[in-house]
Amino acid sequence: MRRAFTLIEVNLAILIMAGGILAMVSLFSFGYRENSQSREDVAGAAMADAVVSPLMMACSATNLKWSVFKQGFKFPANGWADYMNGSSGLVTSDPEGKAESAFSSAMSKMSGAAEGPFDVKTGFPSDALSKGMRCGLVVIHEEDSPVVKIAFRATHKPGMLMSMPIYYTEARFQGDPNK
Repeated sequence: MRRAFTLIEVNLAILIMAGGILAMVSLFSFGYRENSQSREDVAGAAMADAVVSPLMMACSATNLKWSVFKQGFKFPANGWADYMNGSSGLVTSDPEGKAESAFSSAMSKMSGAAEGPFDVKTGFPSDALSKGMRCGLVVIHEEDSPVVKIAFRATHKPGMLMSMPIYYTEARFQGDPNK
């Protein structure tokens, strides 16, 4: 009598191998999605750094006058609600324009509070926008508060701005409180 594999044993081995191969194939789509999301996260973080860093430098400059700085502001006026189209609930068609306006308004407020030279790059970093990035920026400073709150979002996907993570930081007044 010869020893050999039976047909049932061969079929079971093929079934187990097929299950393993299918599991590995399903991981490829998961890996592709995660890789895509990772690229999106890195691009958003890089854009956040390019926008938020100059604002942080401006808000914490040591030559700011408290008498001008202490006046509160909010750019855009309604915060994140200004990025939404009220009737449809979708992201507005030009969120970058609102972000650029918020950046410019906050920078002009800080440069107006500066006494002497204001050595901060005040132009909006538009190089990432040329690569198709969508972004939103909210800058809030409550009256008589030494803290400025800065929130930023960015994405390559149109209409997905509000579902992206928020990069948030606070800058504290570092100038002379007696001026």
